[in-house]
Amino acid sequence: MEKTGKIAVITDSCCDLPQEYFKDYPIFCVPLVVASGTTSYRDNVDITVEEVYRRQKNENFKTSLPFAQDVNDTLDAVAREGYTQVIVLVIAECLSGEANVFRLAAEERKDLEIAVFDTKNASLGEGIVAMQVAEYAKNGMSFEKLKRIIPRLVNETTALFSLDTLEYLRRGGRIGRVTAMAGTLLQIKPILTFDHKDGIISTVAKVRGRRAVQTELIRIVTNLAEEHKGQPYNLIFCDGGVPEEEAALEKTITGMLPDARHIIRGKIDATLAVHLGPNLLGAGIQFLEEF
Repeated sequence: MEKTGKIAVITDSCCDLPQEYFKDYPIFCVPLVVASGTTSYRDNVDITVEEVYRRQKNENFKTSLPFAQDVNDTLDAVAREGYTQVIVLVIAECLSGEANVFRLAAEERKDLEIAVFDTKNASLGEGIVAMQVAEYAKNGMSFEKLKRIIPRLVNETTALFSLDTLEYLRRGGRIGRVTAMAGTLLQIKPILTFDHKDGIISTVAKVRGRRAVQTELIRIVTNLAEEHKGQPYNLIFCDGGVPEEEAALEKTITGMLPDARHIIRGKIDATLAVHLGPNLLGAGIQFLEEF
């Protein structure tokens, strides 16, 4: 017989979920860290994404793991609220060592049963997994069943995004200088995603000019929906300082795909802004199984 308990979900500030989801669902958030020089800031606590955009032209920001104190404080808060079982869903492990921080913390906790998962994603690709798992938990799904279905849910979540410039990815060592320069000179806009195998950022398409970005995002998302015809789905939309473009993209896709169970819209966090820069536009889809 499966052990039952009160289940919480912990994710990080890279999930980009709007604040209402932390009120409506048993979701707790640990801030990642953004640093400039010798000063460290907790994402969305000590620094905002708008401040990163303003300063990053002249400063070289870096990102790092959450503070151990924040991890422990979050676990303490979970325990105080009566939760006994915890699902931790974090940014892709190929981008951060955060999952190991939680695994080490889990070994020290005797009051909580903790399972840590790599979402192989970031932004709302990570956030929609956290939200859906929290909804399943809220509706009574057991801890053991959640652990079984999470890998499938991760694999059925696709987040896509395009950048105005590749310069910030180059600064972080994600792409080469020549590639970044070529993309800028030719106005090539890659459509990027997080690979389902390991979460590495990969290119799924390339278009020329910013106007073509929306068309390509619409094409990819609707094609995925057609491939999974009849399967329930959630939709996600995200932007990095271009809310009008996000609104137009959302209107078109939701008009073509009107039956989403959840539509989540968010803005990029400070951590991702360090690596991706401003003017990001993103969309995605998550397919669900009936339980």
